[in-house]
Amino acid sequence: MINTHEQEKKQFIRLFQEQGLDRFDERFQVLEAFLQLDHHVSQEDIVQQLKKNGYQFSDAFVVSSMEHLCRFGFASKVSFDGGEPLYEHRHLGIHHDHMICTKCGNILEFKDEALEKQQQKVAKEYGFHMLQHRMEIYGLCSTCMARRQKLVLLHKAKQGERLKVRQLEAGRQMQLRISSMGLKIGDEIEVLSNGFGGQVVIGSGDTRLVIGSGMAQKIWVESMDTPLDASKDGQTVNSSDRESVRVLLCDMKAGQEGTIVRISGESTLRRRLLEMGINRGTHVYVEKYAPLKDPIELVVKGYHVSLRVEEAANILIEKATTRKHDT
Repeated sequence: MINTHEQEKKQFIRLFQEQGLDRFDERFQVLEAFLQLDHHVSQEDIVQQLKKNGYQFSDAFVVSSMEHLCRFGFASKVSFDGGEPLYEHRHLGIHHDHMICTKCGNILEFKDEALEKQQQKVAKEYGFHMLQHRMEIYGLCSTCMARRQKLVLLHKAKQGERLKVRQLEAGRQMQLRISSMGLKIGDEIEVLSNGFGGQVVIGSGDTRLVIGSGMAQKIWVESMDTPLDASKDGQTVNSSDRESVRVLLCDMKAGQEGTIVRISGESTLRRRLLEMGINRGTHVYVEKYAPLKDPIELVVKGYHVSLRVEEAANILIEKATTRKHDT
C-alpha cells in the first residue's frame, strides 16, 4: 500500500505539473489527506484530515481538487442508494464491487473471479462490448444479521428480503382481515417496498399485497436466507461435516491447497488482501511456515506472498487437500 501511494504521488506531480493546474502545492496536500484515509470517504472526512495535517481549505477548493483527482484516475466518485457522494481510491489494475448494508451503512468491497468471467461471458453472448461495469449488492451485513432477532415484525423488514410468515399477533377480526387477503402462517413472501406512508408492499406467490402499518406490526416473519455455512448443495451440514469441508487458512499445513470462500476482518485488511490478489474464489497453496510459524508463505496466482497468522485466521478455505507431487 505504501509503495502504491508513493507511486501515485509521483504520478500526481508529473500530471498536474504537465497540465499546469493552479495551486499545485495545496492540491497535493488534498491528495496526501485522501491517501491517508481508507475505504470510502466523504468530502467532510477529507476536510477533517486536512485540519489534522494543519491545513484549512474551503469546501469548494477541496471539491474541485477531488474532481481533478477523479479526472486523472486517482479517485472514483460513488453514491450508494441515493446517499451522499463518496470518494474511494482507484488503484490501477484493481477492480472491485460493493456490498452495502442497508441497516448500518457499512460498505464491503469484494472481487470474485468467477463472477467477473461470467459477466464477460454474458456480454459476449449478447454481442455486447463491455467497457466498464459496477455491481452493488444491498442487504444486511453479517454483524447486523448476528444482532438481529430470529423473528421480526413485518414493518421492520427491509426491501428485497425473502421471508416466511411465522405468527400473527392479532385479534380474531384482524386475523380474518389478513386471511381474506390470502395471507396465512407458513406463506413465503418478498418485501417489494417498505416505508411509503407506513405501508409495506409484499409479493406472495404471483400476488402483490399492500399491508398497512398497523397490520404489519402484527405479523411476525422469519428470514429465509440461509447463513453461509448452514447448507451445502441443498443439504444440511452438521458441525463435524463442516469442519472436514472448510478450514481457516491459519490451520492449514504446509503442502495443502484450497479455494477461498470467505474473507472476514476489518476493511483495511480486506483491502490489503484484495490488492495482493487474495479474494473469494482464489486458489491458494501453503508452501511453508516460517521457523517460528509466522508468517505463512503462500503461492497465489503464481506469485509468492507472505501473510501473518492473525491475518490468515480471517480467511476461510474450502476443500483443503494435500497437493500430490510427482514421483
